[in-house]
Amino acid sequence: MESTKIKEYRCVVWCSRKVEQKDLELLASTKNLKVFQNTPIRVLHRRTLKMREKEIYHMKCEPLNERFFLLDVISSAGTYIKEFVHGDLGRTVPNVGSLLNAECDILQLDVMNLYNSTEAAFAAFEGAAHSA
Repeated sequence: MESTKIKEYRCVVWCSRKVEQKDLELLASTKNLKVFQNTPIRVLHRRTLKMREKEIYHMKCEPLNERFFLLDVISSAGTYIKEFVHGDLGRTVPNVGSLLNAECDILQLDVMNLYNSTEAAFAAFEGAAHSA
């Protein structure tokens, strides 16, 4: 049942280089991205070593300064978002760092909402984009 759940996250991301508008546009234009995640190093002591296929449905970005940006993500429940940002030493591919061809890390992560369908998630996500 968990695989049908959709989660919306907000995170603050640091990038090793200056983040340009084209970088943010690249992330925002990336839809239905299949992500392959090996069990993250940080939870390996309590989770089974396993390759998981997850999906990043949609992303929105907002620059904070030259090296930091706000990233909103809608993904399948169970996606390791921290690892999706920094790549977990190559254990999560693709990741934000690989998409931007830079080292990225996450400074803050919040779950913003939980949805029962992609339709409900997209409607709320797009509605928030238009009201901002």
